Amino acid sequence: MTAKTLLNWLSDPEYNVRRSYRDLIHTAYENVAIVPADRIPDHVKNGQYEISGYVTTGRDRRERGTRAAAPLRIDGRQGDWDAIEELWMAGELTDDDFEDHFIDDVIVQDIGEGTDGWTFDGSNYSVELR
Repeated sequence: MTAKTLLNWLSDPEYNVRRSYRDLIHTAYENVAIVPADRIPDHVKNGQYEISGYVTTGRDRRERGTRAAAPLRIDGRQGDWDAIEELWMAGELTDDDFEDHFIDDVIVQDIGEGTDGWTFDGSNYSVELR
């Protein structure tokens, strides 16, 4: 398959790929599906995280990572990464699952439940691994 064919196929859902190329693509997807994911690297599980954006616990809602409020700092070493890693290894870890488990299994393990749990309810926030 040429680079041009690949680019056309990826950028245009109506692009007609030759049958031989479709078989090649199908085989590549099958091969990826049966190869297990690598484990989550230790530097991710042992990292220090800084969360910026709106963070709410109970009635306390602050925009973190500004002059008025430091980022929410989380020590990943305190977390229980088992559920996240299990979903990751099974290829079933969605963004929502990751957020739920990161809150419950990493943030809560490090700094506690908060007044009424933790929510990240702004339109934009960032998580930096330090």
